[in-house]
Amino acid sequence: MTVLPTKLTEPSARPVETKPPAKPLPAKLTDPPPVEPVETQPPTELPPAKLTDPPLVELVETPSWRQHFRSRLDRHPEWLAMLLAATAWVALALALDWFEPAGALPSSHHHTSDGTTAHPHPIDAQLLSWLLMVIAMMLPTTVPHLRYLGFNTRRARRQRTLALFTLGYLAAWLGPGMLLAVMPGPVPASALTVLVLAAGAWELTPIKRRALRGCCRTMPVGFAGPSADAAAVEYGLRHGVVCLLVSGPAMVVLMLAGHPWWATLALAIVMAAQKLLTRPEQWRALVALGWLASGLAVAGMAILDAA
Repeated sequence: MTVLPTKLTEPSARPVETKPPAKPLPAKLTDPPPVEPVETQPPTELPPAKLTDPPLVELVETPSWRQHFRSRLDRHPEWLAMLLAATAWVALALALDWFEPAGALPSSHHHTSDGTTAHPHPIDAQLLSWLLMVIAMMLPTTVPHLRYLGFNTRRARRQRTLALFTLGYLAAWLGPGMLLAVMPGPVPASALTVLVLAAGAWELTPIKRRALRGCCRTMPVGFAGPSADAAAVEYGLRHGVVCLLVSGPAMVVLMLAGHPWWATLALAIVMAAQKLLTRPEQWRALVALGWLASGLAVAGMAILDAA
């Protein structure tokens, strides 16, 4: 039996299923819009600079010396008060004959019938010396308060406010000066020694400690108007009373001692340090020891003069 060969037949090609093209998704509201390309032009080339062309220089206006000086005065509104204090130092030195040589007779003195010397118009001279001492020695210690007032009022009325503060400040010191002016005769050495020791003891009292803390306190003031003027005077008066509690005993002793130049300068430095440095309470014991040494020196000089 013969087997017939099978006929090789080609497989039938199946149709390929084609999918329709996918539809584009709708654009979301958050998608950025398509940006169309913008044709950019090449930068234009600048012509080469010639060697003869001058370089470009930016002109900067420099302030003149007047503008610089005026700006410095605006930053330091207390300049007029400090000028007044410096003038008071010179006037005090002339009134007390600090520049006279030792042994020379001052021209402000005149001879009396018994051969001694005396000042003309002693009450006026004493009161003037007291006011000059307060202006020269105490006004520089008010610099923080003067700056506070100067920067919290209108610029056009700044010096007016500071002048009203100064008047109120000096009014607080006027009472002790009038009492010292009417005191008769010089103070004996024994009484002066007691006063010096009392001034040293005052440094250790609670009143002096609270007054030192009160020197750093301010009060609200008006920006303009009559209320600002009244507040400036009240501010100066209150601060003057506080300063009187701080330095009043020392100033009285200096006045009764004849205010020698070395004691005046030393006391001015001490009082300025107590009011302007931080934590002034820590210097009270040292200042009290200085007063004690001064009292012992005055007592020793009185004993030597008596011997």
